[in-house]
Amino acid sequence: MKDIWNKLSIRYKIISIIVITILLVTVTILPIVSYVVRDALIKQQQNHLESVKNLVVKLFDDYQNKVTNYTKLFSNDREIKDSLFYHTELSGEREHPLRAITRLFKSFDVSTIEIGDIRGRVVAIAEAPDRYNDDKSHEPLMKNSLQGKVTSGIMLTKQGFIIKASAPIFYNENQIIGTITAGILLDDSLLSKIKQLSNTDIVIVDSGGGVISSTLKTQGKTDSKTLSEKDLSGKLLIKFPLTDMSNAAIGNIMVIQEDRLPVIISKTHLTLLLLLLAISAGSIFVLFLVLNKVMRPVVKLREGAERIGKGEFSHRIEVISKDEIGELSEGFNRMAANLEKMRSMEERLYQSERLAAIGKFAAGIAHEINNPVGNVIGIAKLRLKNTEDTAAREDLESIIKDSGRCASIIKDLLVYSRQAPPKKELTAINTLIDGAVKTINHQADSRNIEIVRESDAGLLDIRVDPLQMSQVLGNILLNAVQSIESSGKIIIKTSVTSDNIAEISISDNGIGIEDAVKDKIFYPFFTTKAVGEGTGLGLAISYGIVQNHGGEIIAESGKEHGSTFRIRLPLGEGNG
Repeated sequence: MKDIWNKLSIRYKIISIIVITILLVTVTILPIVSYVVRDALIKQQQNHLESVKNLVVKLFDDYQNKVTNYTKLFSNDREIKDSLFYHTELSGEREHPLRAITRLFKSFDVSTIEIGDIRGRVVAIAEAPDRYNDDKSHEPLMKNSLQGKVTSGIMLTKQGFIIKASAPIFYNENQIIGTITAGILLDDSLLSKIKQLSNTDIVIVDSGGGVISSTLKTQGKTDSKTLSEKDLSGKLLIKFPLTDMSNAAIGNIMVIQEDRLPVIISKTHLTLLLLLLAISAGSIFVLFLVLNKVMRPVVKLREGAERIGKGEFSHRIEVISKDEIGELSEGFNRMAANLEKMRSMEERLYQSERLAAIGKFAAGIAHEINNPVGNVIGIAKLRLKNTEDTAAREDLESIIKDSGRCASIIKDLLVYSRQAPPKKELTAINTLIDGAVKTINHQADSRNIEIVRESDAGLLDIRVDPLQMSQVLGNILLNAVQSIESSGKIIIKTSVTSDNIAEISISDNGIGIEDAVKDKIFYPFFTTKAVGEGTGLGLAISYGIVQNHGGEIIAESGKEHGSTFRIRLPLGEGNG
């Protein structure tokens, strides 16, 4: 695992850390959010059930007050008083009280209305005309009514739980002639109205657990006699007792609601997970873009270090920011510049040491060969004067020519090996260039080569050795002419750079120099010319002269793209 981590790039290491952090946060947050949401929802559900319970209690109280008020109203009905009085006191003359209570039963929202006589026997029941003469004197409501009291309460009947109220009927202020009782049945239709208000199911059971009335569909039916565990599975329940007028428990009211908590928790988990995944994906995408931008300079630094390691000390990194990476890039560029200077100094030192060694070797060779070659030329010229034979004369002329070439090479070797310190004097740059141009004018004209001059008006005189510098300009111009096969242009420019350097550039549109040999053109005896056309010492001598002046020669060229030689000489104290 450690090896895999070490092989990852910084970009992927950072992304991995972010992903792991997000996963840890997700694993930590999910249980906490789940607990908080679950606790809040449980409290909300319990509060809702309690509010429904309070609503049911209040509605039952309202219905009880309603029935009580109806009963009081009915007990004062004139038709009921008259019909009951004449029926009980005058043995049934006039209309039966059933007609009066039937009218009220149809007009008011009640489930039952019944009239009793002074002995507690039923005279008439509105919803059951055939039932009468039942003795209910033992019932608490009837007892209280016969005593002149208005009472109410909940009772369990064959039809179910019913809210009843009973009141005495006075024919005059003190004469009780009977009782009237009204009631509202707590059936499924009444509970359905409560369900519409509370959006919860209401179930009323007796003391034995039997279902009396309910809005809950159990096993696909609404007439189930009991509630099973399966009926209540996945539901929330709150239960409170149902009491009669003596405050004795006669049943229970259950408020039942679907437990939506598991579904809500699942949806919350899914939503939170999707949200975290979306945030993670977005964060990783943005992080990847930011890292690409941040890491781009780091990648360029790595590439730059690789190129510097391969010896490309001229390579520089573009600095695009002012932060720590920007400062690192600037430091890298300074390091590369110092390495380039050190390499240049090493190359110059190596070149100087090599040229010095070659110079000593050349001086020794020139000294040993110069006298024999001179004797050969002298003897050949003497014999040429005394010989009339045509074939012999041609041979002697060939000997003189080749020996002269050897002498020229030896002369160049001596010049190269005995380079004297420059005798500097204030010299006009244009005069030096004019002299050098004159030496190659004939060859330039013969090849149809145009020479263009572009001089800087600010550069007039410079302290140099005129003879040595003329030799340098002549060598470079001659090479330029020889690089152009036919018809071309040579441009000579003079300028002063910002770092107080006088620069003479000689450009041609000749055959150019291949990259493979560009670093060797200042080596002694190296030449790309054909045999017999050059010794390979011209540029080596020019390099040494310019170096002795404290300057440098820079060659810029490409195959088939011409060449430019820049002679850079210091002005001011550096040239003194």
